[in-house]
Amino acid sequence: MSRSGVFFASLLVSLGRPSWWLLALAGFLARGGILLAILPIVNLPSPLVLSNLVAPVIVPLALGHVDEGVLAAIAVAVGGLLAWLIVGGLVGAATDLALIRQGLAAAGEEGVTRRDAGDAEDVNAGSALRREERGGVGLVVRIFAVRLLAHLPFAVVLAIGTFGIVQVAYAELTRPANVDTPLVLRVVAAAAWPIVAIVIAWFGGELAGGIAARRIVLAGDGVRAALTGAVAALVRQPRSTFVPAVVMTIPLAVILGGTLGGARVAWLRADGALTDPRIDAIALVVALGTLIVIWLAALVLIGVATAARSAALTFEAVRIDTEGLRAAASSGESGNAIGGTFGASTHHRPGDRPLGDDGGSL
Repeated sequence: MSRSGVFFASLLVSLGRPSWWLLALAGFLARGGILLAILPIVNLPSPLVLSNLVAPVIVPLALGHVDEGVLAAIAVAVGGLLAWLIVGGLVGAATDLALIRQGLAAAGEEGVTRRDAGDAEDVNAGSALRREERGGVGLVVRIFAVRLLAHLPFAVVLAIGTFGIVQVAYAELTRPANVDTPLVLRVVAAAAWPIVAIVIAWFGGELAGGIAARRIVLAGDGVRAALTGAVAALVRQPRSTFVPAVVMTIPLAVILGGTLGGARVAWLRADGALTDPRIDAIALVVALGTLIVIWLAALVLIGVATAARSAALTFEAVRIDTEGLRAAASSGESGNAIGGTFGASTHHRPGDRPLGDDGGSL
């Protein structure tokens, strides 16, 4: 099956499996998507309110006065962030594992992978499935670790970019160049490059982590081998890595912008209806119902888009794996060493674990 055929097959399969939507949505929300989901119903504080909230914390620290209450608040915030990072990361890794396993089964049903090209292919494909079925908790921990390591460059870029954004925001608060334009738009326009760098770093971390997770599940790689192979795959096979992710991430961004924007408008109307004593009950119910429908539709569409992106990456990994197995069967017939899973290694006995570290595939 061609690359485009694999992509459309993964899209159609994911559309017909609502359970995948729920898994993908759970992983999206656990990894931080919940912040985007509740953004439409959160009223952001004005610059004056924000300065009144932050000043009591920043000013004493800047002057060298350490207050126990401030330190306690910082410790609680850092502890909560770490707890969310660990728990949310593990939940996301568990959903990754479930989606990859189900995607592998669906790929076999759709004919993306074949096991009829010879005995060598059957042995290698079977060993891949045995690896895939082994050790749920260990795989979740490895996926969590590789996802975390893949986002280390993003953490560095985020820290540097945030410093630049804060400087721009401070300048706009103290010396605004154009008070007619909203503050958020002024900051975004003035700090466009740091924001673009943060988005690119996040996308790269997500993609590298997703590819590495599939190497862990499908090829049995360790954390280091999976991450190294994922980075090599991004460089050597951009059409098999970047294209499926970009094609499915763009609709996700459009969905987030459109549906969450609509939810924001519906929330403002519902909030106005709740505070207006003159509004009748029917109008209030309509306003609240509209908000709920749009918000739930946004969550469903996010789940569909995220599930389709996961399936596209898994199907493409299986396609490349199948090509490697076919090549292995041909090599075996000619008396050469048999290639391992993902076309990444050679093993001389059935069931040997492939190295999976040449980066030539997902």
